[in-house]
Amino acid sequence: MGQRAHRPAGGSAASARVRWEPHDFPLRNAAEIVLRRALHELGLSGIVHDVQVFVDLGDRDDRAYIEWRENDHRVARLFFAVGNFVTPDRRRAWARTWGRRAGPPPLPARHFSRRSFAEASLHELLHLRDDHDSRVDFSGHPERDREGLNELWNVWIDGRLERRGLPAMSRAERRRIYRRTLGGLPGFAARGERVFRALWAADHLSPRELTASLEELKRGGRPAPRGRRSR
Repeated sequence: MGQRAHRPAGGSAASARVRWEPHDFPLRNAAEIVLRRALHELGLSGIVHDVQVFVDLGDRDDRAYIEWRENDHRVARLFFAVGNFVTPDRRRAWARTWGRRAGPPPLPARHFSRRSFAEASLHELLHLRDDHDSRVDFSGHPERDREGLNELWNVWIDGRLERRGLPAMSRAERRRIYRRTLGGLPGFAARGERVFRALWAADHLSPRELTASLEELKRGGRPAPRGRRSR
């Protein structure tokens, strides 16, 4: 069944069509304001024309991802676990009180966290912005490399968001996920922290540079000595 697109008045991103599934998601109105602000903040208002938001009410975690068509950024499909709409403390409370209960937890408006959802929205939409600007898309890479490449991309994204003063995963939390994802690679012990710091501080990277970072972590042995500069 089709649903009417939601077009709130005002704001430079108000022309984008936003559709929700489920269409009666109780936090929709407050969340859509945050989503439109994220589109505007990242300069996507004139690029993305149709946003489809899918909320998994059965997933109380904070998983999220975005999809778009190759070479076509007009339509974005965003997928959010319901935990993205509340604070981390609320997610932990759900784990204690709703861990064994069937169905989604209650979602009163007072539980909505603008910061949590802004963090998730900005992060996922910046993936699309990077592909639009620099063709950062790893779908054509071997499947065994995609998780690592995506995590390197995640580090780069959250570093930029933090420097802009926007909601983002903390450096400590991002580093923890980075280590969990890539810590088993042969070169991680020697180069992992240096690669993380370089990605976190970078403003501009190409797909080739991100791929080179993964190859660096995949190589075993000690890092090559740096050349000495004369004064």
